[in-house]
Amino acid sequence: MAPLVPAGHIVAPAHPLWHDAVHYIVQEANRRADWTRNALRFAWQVMRRSTWAMLTAPKKGATWQHLAAELGLSQRTIAKLYTWFIDAGLLARAVPGTTVRYRKGTRGGLDDDGRGNEAAQYLLIIPEAILEAEDGEETPPPSATVESQADLPWPCATVLTRPHPETVPDVSAAHDPVERSFTPNPPLSSVGEETPRNARARRPAAPATPASSWPATVTPVTRRDRLAACERLIAEIPLFRKLSASHLRSVLRGAFDLGATISDIRHALDHRPDGSAWIHTHAPRSVPGWVQHRLSAWISGDGQLVARWPVQRRSAEHAALLAGQRARREACERADQNRRGGPLGYIQRWSR
Repeated sequence: MAPLVPAGHIVAPAHPLWHDAVHYIVQEANRRADWTRNALRFAWQVMRRSTWAMLTAPKKGATWQHLAAELGLSQRTIAKLYTWFIDAGLLARAVPGTTVRYRKGTRGGLDDDGRGNEAAQYLLIIPEAILEAEDGEETPPPSATVESQADLPWPCATVLTRPHPETVPDVSAAHDPVERSFTPNPPLSSVGEETPRNARARRPAAPATPASSWPATVTPVTRRDRLAACERLIAEIPLFRKLSASHLRSVLRGAFDLGATISDIRHALDHRPDGSAWIHTHAPRSVPGWVQHRLSAWISGDGQLVARWPVQRRSAEHAALLAGQRARREACERADQNRRGGPLGYIQRWSR
């Protein structure tokens, strides 16, 4: 897969390093707060749905449809995020996605080759400058102008420092820094082989999933469901990490009682009911008070909704669209039936 990686980039040696690189580059992009949040959430989902070979796995849900449903975004937004990550040098397309209709040898979908629709797969890559700085090269400050990806500023010392440097074996400088810092240990034994007697038990791996996987567009009803939803909010919004899940649940109780979802809470914290965005200035002194202030624009003093939540509005629009389609279909059927004279006219014409 080396030819697929653009010049000046390498396949990420480990998932944590790729995630840190994404966080740094996304923050340096200076985009809107909602775009930054969606990009970081998208990167987390891509990382947890990839293999140890740094290749996204469709069987783990690394498809546009699954990512859009998990993040509460449209597939068009997912496509734009993929494009931005590829242009930023964080993803490389390894396997192009194909469908039966547009695949060669199917005559435009008339012949079924049995492969079905195949999702695209991407490699997790990073700029080489991230690892080169470990050898002692001086990196420019973050305020310096970046001319290319190779000159990307990067605080490598904070990323590549080990918690216990005295335990790192002494290796020669000729070795690649990737090998001595990030190459995982080989498995103790292969399948079918006997485990050595002096083999020690492996340490349990750190969980690669967020604290909760509560759906973003489903309203939590029970106390346990609301606790799971708050755990996901805490995992995705750094500002909420100052609160416990139970405390956040009590703060959002009124919104949940009115049918709010995780997607609605995130939208209400960034937008007013009329669609205008809140102005982000500095970190609030009191997170519960800040949340209550933002939600007060959506919930009146008597506990009623000023405007419907975005998920409720989209559901109503979808239901109205389906109802309109159903009405037009029935009208067309009635018109066609009247034009032919109905069942009785059909029988009379053929009985002549």
